[in-house]
This record gives sequence, structure tokens and C-alpha cells, in this order.
Amino acid sequence: MNINSIDLNLFLVFQAIYSTRSVTLAGDRLGMTQSAVSNALKRMRERFNDALFVRSADGMVPTPAAERLIAPIEEGLASLAQAIDQGRTFEPETSSRLFRIAVNDVGQLAMMPELLSVARNIAPGIRFETVDAAMAEARQRMLHGQIDIALGSWEPMGPSFYQQRLFDESFVVLMSKTSALGTPEHITLDDYLAAEHVAYRPQGTTDSQLQQTLDRAGALDRRRVVLTAAHSLGLSSIVAASGLLLTAPSRLAKAMVASRTDLHIVDAPFDVVPFEIRQQWHERFHQDSGNRWLRELLFGLFHERSRRAPEVRPQDALAEDQGAGAAPSNA
Repeated sequence: MNINSIDLNLFLVFQAIYSTRSVTLAGDRLGMTQSAVSNALKRMRERFNDALFVRSADGMVPTPAAERLIAPIEEGLASLAQAIDQGRTFEPETSSRLFRIAVNDVGQLAMMPELLSVARNIAPGIRFETVDAAMAEARQRMLHGQIDIALGSWEPMGPSFYQQRLFDESFVVLMSKTSALGTPEHITLDDYLAAEHVAYRPQGTTDSQLQQTLDRAGALDRRRVVLTAAHSLGLSSIVAASGLLLTAPSRLAKAMVASRTDLHIVDAPFDVVPFEIRQQWHERFHQDSGNRWLRELLFGLFHERSRRAPEVRPQDALAEDQGAGAAPSNA
């Protein structure tokens, strides 16, 4: 197939359909009518001699051929966008750029509301898309330019990634005010182990850090877990209605309590070693003015000034990078 004979705009349509799983939503994203998107899909099917996307109850499901195409197409579009951006300065007041952020429940509930509120006042046309992915998937998609920034407690992603600490996180215990324990100022380890629990196990490293913390306290195999949950959605209602205890990152717990009066937070009854919440990005976006703007905004909003937060390359954790695009490391 001769690349010169292909309308490159078709790749934008392909990416939009793959991402949204919908012809209608793809049109909304691209500013095209549904019929125009359908026509573009028809042309792609003819070019590649494959259905590419099949309608199902879950939307437009990609075929194996589409799955093979998506990575190089997104990488190519990202490289093209980066090349164009290098020739101009990101102007938040007029930009309509879409930023994709890999983030877990802590970031979704505790960070995204503030980020969105502030960013929309500065840059009313920009858009955000959060991505729920395990570390390996997030890393791969950042390598391909499909994710701009990862927020969370992940370990350093590798030698081609930058990282920057935003704040330290810890674990607390969330309980119902009508539980058998009432609303104590503190909870003992014996009471903690005697109660029944929700085990919150999201993707990423938050769960492994909690497991290590419980193991150090000798409580890992002694908790009476009634429910194991992969997501935080609905957990506040479950805790309020069931009397189960939930051990969770403090900012997530505070976000759950913010809109309720029937929940109570106490410190964990064991020593908790704080863990870092960082932002990470691939070196391909280090000079990107839009990515830099987002990094600096996140740093300004969420960096805790308890200690320095150097921006480093993982292969040399002692070497601070003060190159272009670096958020202030001496704040």
C-alpha cells in the first residue's frame, strides 16, 4: 500500500473511534458529523481490506487488524503533534489540546477536581482524559505518546522517563459513625483486627504498599476481609451501611467523607511509612511546551514543601535535571 495514496486524516478518525468505541463520540471529538465519520471508516475498511471495528453491545470493538495498527498510528500522530508543537509556544488561553493522564482512584477523586477547576479558568478550551491502567500498560502507552503524564505512587518507569515528587501519602481507617466502635479518636490494633474489613485493591502500587505496611504490623493475615474491591466507587456507601472498616490513602478517605456526615476517619493503629505520589513523563515530551505547562500546573497545585522535590532521571536518582521544561526543584 502506497502511503501517498492515503488521506492522513483517516488516521485521526481511526484513533478517535478506537479511543471512544463510538462513531458518534468520535465525531464529537473531531468536530465531524456522524455520517462523515462513517464515510471515513468505510474508506479505511476498503484501504485495509478489513472491518477494523465491529458493532457490539460494548460499542465499536476493534478487530485484530485494528489492534495491530493502533500503536504505530498513535505513535506517529504523537510524533507529528510534537514536531508541530516544537515550532510554536503552547498558549493555554487559546489551546484546545487534549491531555491524557494515567491516574488511580486517589488522583481521580483527590486531584482531578482541583486540577480541572484551576485549569479551566486558565485554559477554557483544553480537555482532559483520565486513563485507568496498570504500570506496565501506562508505561507502554507513554512510550507511544498515548499518555502525557502518569500520576500516582508507581515506581520509576525506566531510564527514558522523568519523575517528580508531588506529595507524601499515608493510610488511614474509614468507618461508619454507627459502627460498633463508634467515633473514637484512636483505634487499637486489637479493635482493628477484631472488626470486619473492606480490602481496597486498585491497580498500581497502592495495594502492595498497604500489604507491606500490614505485614510489618503483623496484621496482614489477621484481618477479617469480607469484601475485596478493585475500585473506590461506592465504597463510602458500603462502609456507611455495613460497619466494615476501610483502610485507604488519606486523601482518598477525605474525598469520600467530604460529602457525607455518616463516616469517620481515624489514624491507622500501626506505623505507616509514607509513600510518594509522583508525576512521571517520557523524555519525548520533556521539551513539549504543553506538557511542561501541565507539569508546572500540577506541581504548583499539589507539591508539598516538606522537602525538596528534584526532577530526576531514574537511572541516576542523585542527579537533578534542571533542563528545559523542569518544574521548580527548589520550591
